[in-house]
Amino acid sequence: MEQFNGKPSDNILITQPLTKQKYPALFHDERFGKDFESNYSKLQEIMDNLQGKVEQIVKSQEDDFMKAYKDQMNELQVDLKAMKRKIDEESLKQKADEKKRILEEERDYFRQEALRLDNLNKEQLRTIEELKFKLKITIEEKNYYEGFVIDSKKENKALKFELLQLYKQKMEDQKALNRIQQQQQTQQITKLNSKKQSDNRPLTQEGIRSEANLFIKDDFNSEFLKREQSSKGGFRSQLSTKNNDQASTQFDFFRREISTQQQSRFHPENQMLEERNNQIAELKQLLQKEKFLCQQLKCELQKQNSQRGELEVVLLDCVNQLKKDIASRQTVQKQPFLGNSNKTPKVAEQIAFEDIDYRQFTHQDKKALLKKFLSSEQFLDQIYQLTFNSQMASTSQLKLNEKWKQDANDATKKFNNFKIYKFRNITSQPIVKQVISKQEQNILSELQEKVDQGQELVDQIVQN
Repeated sequence: MEQFNGKPSDNILITQPLTKQKYPALFHDERFGKDFESNYSKLQEIMDNLQGKVEQIVKSQEDDFMKAYKDQMNELQVDLKAMKRKIDEESLKQKADEKKRILEEERDYFRQEALRLDNLNKEQLRTIEELKFKLKITIEEKNYYEGFVIDSKKENKALKFELLQLYKQKMEDQKALNRIQQQQQTQQITKLNSKKQSDNRPLTQEGIRSEANLFIKDDFNSEFLKREQSSKGGFRSQLSTKNNDQASTQFDFFRREISTQQQSRFHPENQMLEERNNQIAELKQLLQKEKFLCQQLKCELQKQNSQRGELEVVLLDCVNQLKKDIASRQTVQKQPFLGNSNKTPKVAEQIAFEDIDYRQFTHQDKKALLKKFLSSEQFLDQIYQLTFNSQMASTSQLKLNEKWKQDANDATKKFNNFKIYKFRNITSQPIVKQVISKQEQNILSELQEKVDQGQELVDQIVQN
């Protein structure tokens, strides 16, 4: 091989067949030319064996690689399934947390609405108490006037009876007077007849009648004046203590039936009855005016009492807030002492809030309480009403109506949004889906009932 100087023009592959035409120099070599072909064939066989072994090794390595690849892919698939499960669980947790957060927001909203409605309920209870007080007063007045009417009816009956008695007495007096007149006429006639017999002067009937009438009038006037004076004294004493509204009408009724002479006799009594009736009418007018003034005073007093009650409620709220602040401050100060205790800080704060007394307030706490009370809207509204009463009455009502309407609209909007909202859970666990759907239905039904109740109360308040 060292003496071989031939250089082939192309690359020689061992696997290619050897030809004398291409490489004549290799065959004409003196030393190696004879054994070259045999050696080449042997070398070719060795290369073929090596190629087969290499192919077997490569094939075995490929099989091993495929097995390892399959195992690795199976492991990756298992890991991917586990990761998918974890992702589903995390998504479920996130959705449950989101549900919880939404429900907590709704709970806070309904809590605020409940507190607002509680305050409105308290105000309505105050108005109900005021109306009860007014109703009690009106019932007392009604009972008083019913008794007054019953007493007046009794007095009217007594006056009617007395008028009838007087009428009967006067009729009897009139009959007695007529009898006396007849007796006197007969006596006068007898006297005149006796005089005629003694006196020879001629007398006419007209002269006799005129003389008889003069004597009758004198006797009648004297007797009637005596009886009238005695009856007027008792009658006036009785009229001074009794009501004469219907007595005057009854007297007018009887007066129509008696003669003109009797009407002239009852004339002073009619004047007295008319004066008493006028006095009664004036007293009734004065009584109505006094009632109206009393009602106005009662309304003003009730307004003042209700204003004081609102300010008292505001002051109590401020005191409770300040007590809570003091309780939280004391719990923060006592945390190292309460470290080993089983009580939570909320329980400790509640206990401290219930046990706090006004004596525990510091000077700064009292200042803070006054600032809160003076900066409250109710206190400022009261001051504004005292300064600008006429303007505030209309504007406050408009503000309250607008506020109630706005609250009602906000409540309906939130309820509609909550009603439209649907939880879209895509999970591989049907049991969890069923549980979530049942919980949603229960929660929605409860919330719908509460919102309907709140809406009814708000509508009633807005209408009032």
